[in-house]
Amino acid sequence: MSPTLADISGQGLKLPQNEQVQLARTLLESTEGTGDVDVEAAWEQEIERRIKIIDAGLAKGRPFADVLRDIDRQLDR
Repeated sequence: MSPTLADISGQGLKLPQNEQVQLARTLLESTEGTGDVDVEAAWEQEIERRIKIIDAGLAKGRPFADVLRDIDRQLDR
C-alpha cells in the first residue's frame, strides 16, 4: 500500500527544521516549469525591490501562523 499524504506529511514534520525547508524547496521546485527568462528576470527585480523595502524598515510583517490561518479561511478548511 502506498503511503498517504498524511503519512508523508507526518514524516516530513518529524524532520529537523532545516531538512523540512529543504524538502519544501525540493517539492516547490519540482512543480515549476522550465521558466521564462524574462519572467525570471522580472521576479529577481521584484525580490530585490522587496528586500530593499524590508531592509529600510518600511515593510509590515505578520506571523506565519496568522498567514496560514487566513489562507485556510479563504479555502474554507
